[in-house]
Amino acid sequence: VEAAFTVGWVVWFASIVAAALYAIGFAYFGLVVAGEIWQGFQGEAPSWLESTLTLKGVAVATIALLTIALTQQSESSGKWVNLGKVVVFGTLILGGLWAVGNQSLQVTSEALRPFFSAGTLGLFQAMGYTFIAMQGFDLIAAVGGEVRDPSKNVPRAMVLSLAIALVIYIPLLFIIATVGTHSGESIGELAAKDPEGIIAVAAQQYLGPFGYWLVLVAAVLSMFSALQANIFAASRIARTMARDRTLPTPLSALAGPRRTPVLAILVTSFLAAMILIALPDVAAAGAAASLIFLITFALAHWVGILVRQRSVRNPPPFRVPLYPAVPIIGGLACL
Repeated sequence: VEAAFTVGWVVWFASIVAAALYAIGFAYFGLVVAGEIWQGFQGEAPSWLESTLTLKGVAVATIALLTIALTQQSESSGKWVNLGKVVVFGTLILGGLWAVGNQSLQVTSEALRPFFSAGTLGLFQAMGYTFIAMQGFDLIAAVGGEVRDPSKNVPRAMVLSLAIALVIYIPLLFIIATVGTHSGESIGELAAKDPEGIIAVAAQQYLGPFGYWLVLVAAVLSMFSALQANIFAASRIARTMARDRTLPTPLSALAGPRRTPVLAILVTSFLAAMILIALPDVAAAGAAASLIFLITFALAHWVGILVRQRSVRNPPPFRVPLYPAVPIIGGLACL
C-alpha cells in the first residue's frame, strides 16, 4: 500500500511536469512555424513572436483548449497524429540514409569524433537529460483498466512502444550526427549554436528546406500528442488515487455525456499550467521531468520485486525476465 501510494503521487506529478514540458515545446515550435510563415508573406517577423510571454501564453492556451477537448471525450484520440509522426520520421531517416550512402566512410566516421565529447560522466549526464524521450510507455499502465486482457496486452504494448521509439530514434540520431552538420563541424558545436532547433537545422543540411519544414511539422505533432497523452494519463491516475482516497474523493467523479473525470482533468491541467509558468525554459522543464521519471522508475523496479515476493497468484500475472537481475540493475541505474 505504501509503495502504491508513493508511486501514485510521484507518477502523477511526473506526468504533470512532462505535460508542462510538452506544452512549452509545442508553443515554441508553433511560434517558429508562425514566424517562418510571417516572414514569407510580410517580411521580418515581429519581436513579440519570440518573447517568453508569448511562448508561455500560447502554451497555457494550448493546455486550456486541450483540457476542454479531453472533458468531451472518453479516450485519447492521438492515433492519426502518431501515424503522421511515424511517416515524417521515416522520411527523415530514409533521406538521411541516402545522404550517408553518398558520402565516404571516412567523412562519416570523422563526423562521429569525438564520440564521447564530454567523457563518460558527460554520457551519464546526457542520459539524465534525455530520459524524457523514452517516457511514454509507462502511461499505458495508467489506462490499464480500460484495456482488454491487461495482464497480457499492457506489457506487450509497453515493450512494443519502446521498440518502435528505439527503431526511430537511433537511426535518426546517427543521421543527424553524420550528415546534419557542415564539414569540420561537430554535432556538439551545432547543438551549442541552436539547442532548440538543432534537428530542423541538421535536416536542412541534407534535405534542404523540405527537411527543415518536415522537422517543424514532426515537432509540432510530437509535442501535441505527448501533451495530450500526459494530461490524459495523469487525469486517470488522479481519478484512481481519488478512488483509493489518496486524493480528494471528488476527483474520482465522472461527469458529462461521455462520463469523463472532468474535475481530475481540470486539476491536472491547472497544475501543468502553473508549473510551465514557473519554469524558466524548455531545458529546465526537460531536466525536471527527466529527474522525476528516473525516480518513478527506480520505485517501479522496487515495487516489481515486492509484487513478485507477495503475489497471491502463482505465477504472478506478469513475470519480469531474468528476475531479480533486471529490477536490481535497472533500479540502481535509475538512481
